[in-house]
Amino acid sequence: MDYPYAEAGNRIFNLRLAQNLTREKLAERADISVTFLADIEKGRKSMTITTLRKLSSALLVTTDYIVNGKESPSFDIENELVELFRIIPADKQKYALELLKLFTESLF
Repeated sequence: MDYPYAEAGNRIFNLRLAQNLTREKLAERADISVTFLADIEKGRKSMTITTLRKLSSALLVTTDYIVNGKESPSFDIENELVELFRIIPADKQKYALELLKLFTESLF
């Protein structure tokens, strides 16, 4: 049975729109061409595991979600943490990480 590329492409397309990302911005984040991303979204081209990983990382979802439409329950929290770190200025991220480590240590 062939893998249904159109379904994965449609999930990528819907995620991109839900996150208010342009095709250009997502392609940049995933380090792929805009044309290739358009072909993936329209189900015209398949992608390698590497590209799948890049897209899932750029969209803050698991590869399983893109492939099968299923998400692991704990991934929502991880997603939120990654998104929070994305909005912190790069020069302040190390401080945020240190604070998170201190907080984590205080829990035990």
